[in-house]
Amino acid sequence: MAASPAPTWRDVEVDGAVVRLMEAGPASAPVLLFLHGWGLSPRAYAEGVTRLTAAGVRVLAPCLPGFGGSDGPPLTGIDLPAYAARIGRLLDVLGVVQPVFVAGHSFGGGVALQLASDRPDRIRSLTLVNSVGGAPSRRRGMVDASWLRRAAGAVRDTSRCDLLRSAPSLVRELVPNLLRKPVTMALTAHLALTASLAGQAQALIAQGVPVLFVWGDDDRLIAPGALGGLVSSLPAEVVHGSHGWLLSEPEAFAALLRNALVVHAMLERTGRGLAVRLPPGRRLADLLPS
Repeated sequence: MAASPAPTWRDVEVDGAVVRLMEAGPASAPVLLFLHGWGLSPRAYAEGVTRLTAAGVRVLAPCLPGFGGSDGPPLTGIDLPAYAARIGRLLDVLGVVQPVFVAGHSFGGGVALQLASDRPDRIRSLTLVNSVGGAPSRRRGMVDASWLRRAAGAVRDTSRCDLLRSAPSLVRELVPNLLRKPVTMALTAHLALTASLAGQAQALIAQGVPVLFVWGDDDRLIAPGALGGLVSSLPAEVVHGSHGWLLSEPEAFAALLRNALVVHAMLERTGRGLAVRLPPGRRLADLLPS
């Protein structure tokens, strides 16, 4: 897959709050909304997600509220519905009319699930990578309920080789967020530890929304919990790696996302009674129904 094109950045005002937005790809292409993990920003994932533009996809990757330069919600209103509402309104403000493909990592996966539950008209499919929402116990999942220990756990969870490759992104993104918004970081970490979204996910699957769960086989930070028992039309994908494998393996992550979108598009076309074969030399965009 081709190297990532340079993304562009801008601030978008959403109901009086600033949302910092990374975007790449043609404005007329089908949209992939990517939601990043706890303590980071889309910049850490840029090399992977922007590769999708070569397949004919427009990538929209906002900094979630309170991270990476985006205004946070009030400290008394930090919950997943608030995060999902801000992202849904962002799509409205951007003038995105058609439903979008959504991919989320870790905390971003929880926001994606909540968005799909609250605004199902906005969603074409979900790809959830090492997502929160299964509410695993300490023994089965999170390393500790302390937000500071969770940050340390994220580092411990990363192999030495992966840590060397992803260290610049972690330092550039995680440390400034910890320094600028320590209370927001603490509250969102607790939210990630306790989020229970299996019911919402099961309802989405029952409604026919394509949902793909991706789990790292060496993730010692977040276990699938209740999400691991859900059965979707797409079998769960298990990849070799830790919780942050996609940061150190951007090309593999891009390939997985592209394959997921192709499968989602095929399911969509099958439901419409259309052909699912992608002729040689055609792009992913040629497969997606308008």
